[in-house]
Amino acid sequence: MTDAIRSSEPTPAASEATAAGSRSNALQVYRSLRQRIAIRRYPPGSWLKEQEIAAEFGISRTPVRQALQQLETEGLVEIKNGVGVQVTEVDDAALDQIYLLRLELVALIGRAAPRPLTPSDVAAIRAISADLQRILASEAAPDIDGFAHLCEVFHDLVNKVIGSPMLKHFIEVLYHQADRYWYGWMTSTDPRREVEFLYHEVEETLRALEVNDFEAVGYVRRNHISMMLARMEAFRKRVGNAGGA
Repeated sequence: MTDAIRSSEPTPAASEATAAGSRSNALQVYRSLRQRIAIRRYPPGSWLKEQEIAAEFGISRTPVRQALQQLETEGLVEIKNGVGVQVTEVDDAALDQIYLLRLELVALIGRAAPRPLTPSDVAAIRAISADLQRILASEAAPDIDGFAHLCEVFHDLVNKVIGSPMLKHFIEVLYHQADRYWYGWMTSTDPRREVEFLYHEVEETLRALEVNDFEAVGYVRRNHISMMLARMEAFRKRVGNAGGA
């Protein structure tokens, strides 16, 4: 092999750096698309195009394809060979199953090898509490997109308590599958009341974290999911009646 050919081959370090960059880009695209699906910027039935997404993020199509494959694994899109990538919808039966599973799984948060949060993570949760207090103190109507972001950040921080990677994965997948329905519901309910409910959940969680009562952390989340389902029921009935009218 000549020196010229040898010099053109990527070194192991360069190959690893390229692979790491691709994974980082795929993760960035995945998170961005997941959030857009959650807030219905990409409503159910929308078509996503690899080439357009790659151009928007200034990357190749390979990490975009990886991100879309992950979204399909989680049930947020369907990749149709020869046709494209379409955003899916959650029907009533699937939604019932999602919430049933969420209620059972979050109760395990404190039992599946839990671990304390770092001081910086706890501080971040306290910052969310302060943000929610500011929203409640304002006379302006809460911004649903901003509120949805606070919900997701809080959810991710609390999930750091979970020591079981498998449990954490399932909880996160179910949370994001339900996002689209939740966002539609939020646009028809009183968002200020929901901000208040989240504020109470954050404060109750902080009190549990202060004494490392991880089972209480799980049950706080379970109780608030259950109460949210009760509040959502009236909305679901209205939607059902409108559909049958």
